[in-house]
Amino acid sequence: MEALQPVITAIYFVFGGVLLFLSYTIVRDNPRHRANRITGMMLFFAALGPIFMAFGAIVKPTASAAAPFEDSFIYNLYYVWELFFPAFLLFSWVFPVDRMARMKRRKLRYLIFFPQLFHLFLVLVFRNPEKVYNLLEFESSEGFLGLIMEPLSYLMKWIVLGFSLLLSAERSLFALINLIYLGLAIYTIFRGRAILTDARARKQSGMIIWGILSAVVLFMATFLIPDLLSFEVSPGLKTLLMVLLLFIGGGSIAWSIIQHQFLDVRVIFRQSLVYTITSGILVGLYILVVGQADRFITSVFGTQTNIVNIAFIVLALILYQPINTRLDELIQRFFIRSRTDYRNILEQLTRRLISVFDPEQVRNVIERTLISTMMVERVYFILFDDTIGEYAILASDEFPTRIIINREDRFLGAVGQRETPTLIDQLEEFRQGSTLAYEMEKRRVRLILPLKDADHLLGYLGLTQKTSGYTYNPEDITTLGVISNQLVTVLTNARLYADSLEKQRLDEEMAMARQIQLDLLPKQPPQAPSFAIHAYSMPSRTIGGDFYDFIPKSDGGFAMVIADASGKGLPAALLVAQIQAMLRSEVGNLNDLSRILFNVNRYVVESTSAEKYATLFFAEFDPSRRLFCYANAGHNYPILVRSDGTHHFLETGGMLIGAFSGAQYEMATVTLQDDDLLLFYTDGVSEAQNESDEEYGEKRIVDYIVNRRNLSPEELIDGLLNDVRDFDHTDPPRDDTTLIAMKIRNGVH
Repeated sequence: MEALQPVITAIYFVFGGVLLFLSYTIVRDNPRHRANRITGMMLFFAALGPIFMAFGAIVKPTASAAAPFEDSFIYNLYYVWELFFPAFLLFSWVFPVDRMARMKRRKLRYLIFFPQLFHLFLVLVFRNPEKVYNLLEFESSEGFLGLIMEPLSYLMKWIVLGFSLLLSAERSLFALINLIYLGLAIYTIFRGRAILTDARARKQSGMIIWGILSAVVLFMATFLIPDLLSFEVSPGLKTLLMVLLLFIGGGSIAWSIIQHQFLDVRVIFRQSLVYTITSGILVGLYILVVGQADRFITSVFGTQTNIVNIAFIVLALILYQPINTRLDELIQRFFIRSRTDYRNILEQLTRRLISVFDPEQVRNVIERTLISTMMVERVYFILFDDTIGEYAILASDEFPTRIIINREDRFLGAVGQRETPTLIDQLEEFRQGSTLAYEMEKRRVRLILPLKDADHLLGYLGLTQKTSGYTYNPEDITTLGVISNQLVTVLTNARLYADSLEKQRLDEEMAMARQIQLDLLPKQPPQAPSFAIHAYSMPSRTIGGDFYDFIPKSDGGFAMVIADASGKGLPAALLVAQIQAMLRSEVGNLNDLSRILFNVNRYVVESTSAEKYATLFFAEFDPSRRLFCYANAGHNYPILVRSDGTHHFLETGGMLIGAFSGAQYEMATVTLQDDDLLLFYTDGVSEAQNESDEEYGEKRIVDYIVNRRNLSPEELIDGLLNDVRDFDHTDPPRDDTTLIAMKIRNGVH
């Protein structure tokens, strides 16, 4: 055991130094916070134990038998460390839940230090009762002085005797007192943890509580219970347990500071703590190795060999830097670059957001990151909504209703002037009359994180207080400022992505609508030996406002319609679908053409707004008699070309469908002859324009079909479309294009 004494002494010094540095680090990080001060005080007194034991191991061998070290003043200063027990009880009142704020007479808490201070006084003053007793002896004197001093001396001797008797039992008595303190502290800590609701706070406190509890149990088994029951633990076992409890107790606190942000210690102090601990361990290992090497060399050569020792030390110094560099790399990997390192927060956030584009998922990632790494209780999003042109407080679990904020809100305007994260208290002068400020107060927001691009305020994040109860320190503010710049880019990309998804969704819906519109068109026009029909329709967009239809009749004939609704796209398509349904219903009712158009016009006027209308040509054809009855409701005039090349327009009818209620429509009838040609078209053909803004026009259409009247309907339409495309190179066309060609076959009835 004596051979290991230098090693044990070094271990005591290392652990004592680590505890002292922990105490210094915690207090220096936030000296104004009560929990930091009390934790620092507790660790300071805990550090005195191993440090005094190390000093005792050094001083004791030099003490003489006549003056044993245990009776010296320096040895009894060791009892200063007993102030750890009341400090530990005080710690249990502020961690994990601060109960001291509710105490009415908080200064009375320091009375818990009285038993340990009295014990220190007892062992320092009355460590040698005989000397004190001799000091109270004085020569008897006569007169008034004798009358006073003699009873006073007598009384003091009885007091000394009482303290001497108390000193004889001080180990058991104060072991019991300290045991009571530990029991109360452990009970209070567990009661505090039981009322914690935040999962992060429970996890953070768990390491501390179980680490300190394990160290306390080991200390009780090593010192308090043996002192209370008056039995001795073997020196070897006592040393082992002492080292173990120092490692567990100090290690749990150090680990919680480094990995779990215990007491919200800042990164710079956590790094300093890690480097100090590892450097201390490395130096201790070097001292141990050098000492053991010296003993080994002495045992081999029988005497100390300075040259060999020097060579070994030089070798150790050469290897120190590579080992220290490797140790730094390990520290960076396992400690410094932890999830609570703010430099690593940015890396984590970037990695998580790089593949996320959905705005809601982006907000979830931001919220989880801030809550898990910075221990923010809640995060609220106040963002600009493009759809309404106003800012809105987005719904959350606690406040499920979205709140719209007027852009003229005073508090919002003040936020828009800020470039960096701002404590809400700094905006106090803008709170009066502000709806936004009232909502922020309801949500207990403490910090505003503006999100601004080069020109605009996209919104901001409202952060509540930390789960630890600590305020936002300068390190937090700096980190959040960097995060806000990154979030602006992320949120902008998310909005663009959402817009692209919306466009994609609309495109898909339009494609589906297009398919529905195509399904509403006839699969093929009517065909018979006496006539041939060919139809073509192409919208300028995915869906259009042109349509045509062929409706069979019970007498063997059919009705036909070609129409063009106002506008383009989905509104026009909905209108023509409505008109198509009405026409099919009216044809089934066996009304004449005038009545059919009158009814359709009335329905459209009643069910749509004034700007919704359509041009329409409606006709019925009786193949057996070649009678073609029609009514034109404001549509481009169909062209009838006779076999001899003469032509005329089918104009009879009335006004646009949907323009005026009560409009009347006339009907007319023509008799078709062999090789007669009918062409129906929409204004997408006649109004096509070339580079000079010249329209293709009705005349070109007439000239083309008159000159090519001998072609089949399909050949005629294909040729006319090619001629229009040669004239107007716009692709896609500016307007919907629909054509129907009908030709009476020669000699067939």
